[in-house]
Amino acid sequence: MVAVLAGLLPASAEPPAAPRFLLACAPCHGFDGIGHDDRTPNLAGQHRDYLYGQLVAFRSGQRKHPQMNFFSGQMTQEELQAIVDYYSALSGR
Repeated sequence: MVAVLAGLLPASAEPPAAPRFLLACAPCHGFDGIGHDDRTPNLAGQHRDYLYGQLVAFRSGQRKHPQMNFFSGQMTQEELQAIVDYYSALSGR
């Protein structure tokens, strides 16, 4: 069904390709960017600069969250940007 619908969407409406590191993010933030519980923020549709700033703050330790500090520290700058580009391009709720 999704493949059929995807063929009907203009190229600009197609979802972005999922970056490799999304597998680390999806258990909490979902592939669709919607958090799985009330404590997990939705990332879909957030502004790029905001998301990037938060990831950099987790990476530097300025923001504290064990999983986010670990995963953001394992990503390259390019991977961080790919995650930001992916989630900011999704439609938020």
